[in-house]
Amino acid sequence: MTPLSNASACVSSFPMSQKTIDALERLRESYEGRLAQAALTELDQAVLMAVELTLKHVRKEELLA
Repeated sequence: MTPLSNASACVSSFPMSQKTIDALERLRESYEGRLAQAALTELDQAVLMAVELTLKHVRKEELLA
């Protein structure tokens, strides 16, 4: 699996509520906690990567707004 630092993606801009962002952050924290305890499956790694990329793009959009 490609490490997150090497991953790139194009995410379309769409409005996201703070409640949704909070849920994504909790999901990321949950997966990171699982990662600290044991190795994640490839599917779990993909979910974590997607969440982290989404949050990264949301933050970038917030800075540009």
